[in-house]
Parts: sequence; C-alpha cells; structure tokens
Amino acid sequence: MTLISDEPAGDSAPAGVAPPAAGLLEQADSLSRAGSSIAAVAKYRELLAADPAHIEGRLRLARLLDRLGEGEEAVAVLSQGIGRDPDRAELTLQRGIALTGLRRYPEAEADLRRVLRLDPSNATAEVELGLLAWHRGLTSDAVAHFQRALERRPQDARVYGFLADALNQTGDLLGAHRALEQALTFDPKNTKVLNLLGRVLDRLGRPEEAREIYQRVRELGER
Repeated sequence: MTLISDEPAGDSAPAGVAPPAAGLLEQADSLSRAGSSIAAVAKYRELLAADPAHIEGRLRLARLLDRLGEGEEAVAVLSQGIGRDPDRAELTLQRGIALTGLRRYPEAEADLRRVLRLDPSNATAEVELGLLAWHRGLTSDAVAHFQRALERRPQDARVYGFLADALNQTGDLLGAHRALEQALTFDPKNTKVLNLLGRVLDRLGRPEEAREIYQRVRELGER
C-alpha cells in the first residue's frame, strides 16, 4: 500500500478553489478517532495538498502513519514540511521520534539535538533523547536527559518512571526509589510504577514493604 503523496484524495475541491483547512482537519480527525485510519490518511493528504504549510495537519498525519507502522512514510511527510520550513521545531521533533522508532539512531539524535538548539527549553526533546540513549544501552546518558526534562516538567509522572527505571539499571536504588515515590505522587495508581517500586524495595532488602506494594497492584487489577 503506497500512501506517500501529497496529491488530493477523494472529493477534492474544484480546480483553483482551496477547501477550508479547518473543515478538512476536522474530518480527518473524526475519521482517525473512528478507527477509519486509511480514510483519515487520505483526508490529511487532501488537506496538505490544499495547504502544504498546514503544520498541525502534517504532524497529525505523521503521527497516524507512525501508529500504523508506516514510519518511513511518516519521516517523508515530515521531511517535506521541514524542507518548506526548516526552523519549525515541532516537525523536527516528530521526525526524530519517528526515526527512533525506525532505529535510525544517528539521524534521530541529530534531529532531537537540533530541536534543543531551536528551543532549549523543550522537555519532550530531552525525554526522547533519554529514550534514545536507553535504546542504545547508554543508561547513564539516559538518566541525565530524564533529569533535565524533569527540571522543565517537574510533575511528569511518566518521566519519573523512566528515570527510576534507568537509575535501577545503573544500580542507584535509592535514587530509583525517590523517583518512584515522585511518580506515585502524581499518578498513584500506575501499576507499572508500583511493580518497579516493589522490585526496587526487594533489591533494597525491604521485602515486607515490597509485598505491600505487590498487594496494592493486585487490588488495583481487580477493580
């Protein structure tokens, strides 16, 4: 199935008349939410054919393609946008994420670092660089990226979980424990975090507390 084209699909507007971008975006989003992914892709393509500079439409198309396992096409869609507007950090960020999914790690890192040059406070780029380092087995680097992300987004339970997992892998059990407690402050019913906390407590020689945590996980699973 070839989806890579910015040509209009379906009921395009008459020649010389650009359809309303907002209406096309709404239609594409509605199709995507309904699970009609191929029709949604076509509608996003129609939007971009009418308005190639439409950043949000391009981002949503790329994310949908990525979810469909069409990472190479997502990269192509984003590259087209970057070619038009190379300083749009959100396009480069999304391409870096897609490249990570394709295991094209050097290219992904280049994109994510470019995002930080364009937008030094971009916490998502730091998170993605942390995940990229993790994928490459560079756990200490991952820790540093997650910590920098949390300086900018200090209430992000998901990133605290990533940080805790990385610290656990490096053997910093007390640091992992602190990060997990922070994660649970913002997301107390996160069973993945709770399970990791149980493992960390076991490694710290605190089996009774670990059992209590595992019991909490079981109770949450029964609800």
